[in-house]
Amino acid sequence: MTWQHTHSGMESTCISRETFQQIVVGDFITYLLAPDLLPSNPLREWHGRVEQVKVEDVLVSLLDEGYAGLTEVVNRHEIISVSKDR
Repeated sequence: MTWQHTHSGMESTCISRETFQQIVVGDFITYLLAPDLLPSNPLREWHGRVEQVKVEDVLVSLLDEGYAGLTEVVNRHEIISVSKDR
């Protein structure tokens, strides 16, 4: 899979600006890692609880096994879904 294919796939699956603006602390998100991080599995979905909301990204506490408790900044373009409960 090429970088362009992965990147274009992310663009089509990311949430809208309007949806992003409705995110609040405590929401749960599902996201893909950015292509520039060179993930070994670019289609792996990651899960986090929102701890802080900024203009174009959020700070999340990871929920995935083996990564729980770590924090990561996730850009709006990487988020594929948002929920109020897990």
